[in-house]
Amino acid sequence: MNMRRAWLLPLVAALLGACGTLAGPLTPTAGDLLAAPTALQIAGRSLKADATSSLDGNSFQVRVRVQSSRPPLPSLAVTGVYVVTEDGVWSAATTQSGRCGKGACLQGTGRGGARGLRSGEGAQIVVSLRDAGGRTLWLRDPQASVGQAGAGQN
Repeated sequence: MNMRRAWLLPLVAALLGACGTLAGPLTPTAGDLLAAPTALQIAGRSLKADATSSLDGNSFQVRVRVQSSRPPLPSLAVTGVYVVTEDGVWSAATTQSGRCGKGACLQGTGRGGARGLRSGEGAQIVVSLRDAGGRTLWLRDPQASVGQAGAGQN
């Protein structure tokens, strides 16, 4: 009986170690982000994202508005903003989150360096949200591009 336990301990340790690596990297891959839905159903409400970006020299800013089909918006916070271009994944160095409208929307802003981004470039913008239970949810704007400051582009 002792021999059975002896080989079981390294096996269990290896499996537990593998669980930590299955969670994936801190920054999601382009494939993860492109697989994000363009609408979420939460608490009987449909949520959609609309993003506007601005590129100004070496700085890049993305504003994301998450709109609910009807109030109240479930308890959510913006925890990350990501932009997928043909050159890779940009992630915001800083993210802010806050409510807007009469309880039917959430705003988030991501800011960071513009490394490798070009004005007018096609892009997919994805926002990560955290619900009251601590779950991470992803939502993608169906139409976006890298905008130049003051140009009024998405």
